Formats: sequence, structure tokens, C-alpha cells
Amino acid sequence: MASAYPGYNGPINENPGDGEAPIVIYGYIPSRALGCVGAIIFALAFVTHFALFLRLRGTRVFQALLALGCVMEVVGYCMRIMSHFHPYKVVYYVVQYFLIVVAPVFFSAAFYLALSLAIRRLSYGYGHALLSFSPRIFVSIFIGADVVTTIIQITGAALIGVSESSSVRGRSPPKVTTKQANDILLAGLSVQSASFLAFLIILSVVTFRANQTRPATLPRKLTFLLIFTSLLVFLRTVFRLAETAQGVFGFASSNEILFALLEFLPVAVAVALWGAMSLDSILPPKAADHEVEKWEGRTLSMTGSNVGGL
Repeated sequence: MASAYPGYNGPINENPGDGEAPIVIYGYIPSRALGCVGAIIFALAFVTHFALFLRLRGTRVFQALLALGCVMEVVGYCMRIMSHFHPYKVVYYVVQYFLIVVAPVFFSAAFYLALSLAIRRLSYGYGHALLSFSPRIFVSIFIGADVVTTIIQITGAALIGVSESSSVRGRSPPKVTTKQANDILLAGLSVQSASFLAFLIILSVVTFRANQTRPATLPRKLTFLLIFTSLLVFLRTVFRLAETAQGVFGFASSNEILFALLEFLPVAVAVALWGAMSLDSILPPKAADHEVEKWEGRTLSMTGSNVGGL
């Protein structure tokens, strides 16, 4: 019977009940141990970031984004635990997929905000000279790109579920095939990967310019942590891209070890590092209000620096 589902090598549910699929959509029975470890680690990360949110007023939006992402991860891994005991239940798969895929969007947004705050805090306007546009515009562009690409991904994933459900239950073929739905998901991930790569390039350029333009030097701890954690999240995004490119029930999507190493671990390490070293403690000293107002929105040419604009 397994031959009826090309590429699928998991167990078969001979008599699906309400809300169940004839196959395990994961391609494997989710590990209870991984689900428990994920839920516990992200729960501890949430407590840490929520405590920092309450204690540090200057970086509350940053901490709120990390805390919200951690909550989504906790619920997502709890759903994987439920899937361990009820592997054919479609709702558990859908909820965990949605939450675990969307949560890193909040972490990415926090990274964008961290760089924006650092630039705005550099004294005497040199921070604004590092970009040819306002840091607020920078944050808006990248968050907007993440929102759009995430919607595309969720749409593609939902259409895959509809298509697979129709095919295994013998219903009339849906208007969008599984391959077409997977292509939609792949398009969303591709654009998101390109967008985050652009952020990494901007982050690298800003870091280089800051170190060349005195006194606009970004703290080394901040730049190291921001670059390292951004690369971790980018690694996770590239894994999702490769997973989707292989298609439904491909090796990457049907291998929980890869999920643990390239989805769970990079994101868990990233949020743990930001919990161990708060953003507030490594940001540049805050400039006086009159200095921020004086230099807000000025480009490099307006400051008279010899560093080129982006």
C-alpha cells in the first residue's frame, strides 16, 4: 500500500479516523525526546527574555519579539510531542509547522531592530552616516519582506496539505497540485533567503564602515553576537529552502536528525545567546536627545564623511 504514496516510507493508517491522514505527513514518527527538549529550552528562553523585557526599558520591543518567538516555538514543539502519540492527526502537524516556521520571523525582526538601535545610538550622527537612509526605513523594508514571504510560505504549505489530503482520500483533484503548491512554498523561501542574505551583507558593510569611521565604532560584542546569531538563523532558512526544493517526502523533510541539527539547534543557540548577553548591555552609549534630533535622517554626504553610501 505504501506504493500509493510516492517517496513515502513511513507507517500507513489503514482506517483513518476524523481529522486523521492515511500517512504520517512528517514522513516519520516525531521524537518525543526532541519535542520535550525543544519545549523546555524555548520555555526557559522565554522566561529569560520576558524578564529582560520587564527590567530593561530601552530594548523592550527587541525582547518582546524574542519572547513572542519563543512562545511560538514552545507551542510548536508541544504539538510535535502530541504528534508522537497521535502521528496521523493532521491538526498537530499543521499547528507545529505554522508556529515553528513563523517563529524565526520574529527573531529576524529582532536582529533588524538591534542593528537599527545600534546605528541610532552612535553619537554625533556618525551612526546615521553608515546608511544612506533612515534606520527606521531599513527595519520597515526587511520586516515587510519577511511578512510577505511568510504569508507565501504558509499559503504554499496549506495548499500542499489540501492537495495531499484530496489525493489520499480519493477526492477530485484540487485546482492546485502538490507540485504547484510546493513551488509556491519554495518561492516564498527563496525570496526570504535572498532578503536575509541582503541583511547580512548590509550588516557586514555597516560593521566594516563603523570600524573605519571614528568615533562611530560598534561594540565588538554586539557585532559578533549579531553576525553569529544572524548566520545561525540564515543556516536554518537555507535548510528549509533545501528541504522544500527536494519536495514532499524528500530526504531532508523526512529526516528528523536534520531537523534537529539544522532547524532546532541553530535557532535554540541564537535565542540562548541573546538571553545570556542582553542587548542593552552591549549597545553603544545612548546619544543625547538633541544629538539624535540633529542628525536623524542625514546621509553620509550631509555629514561630510568620506565613506560612500549604500
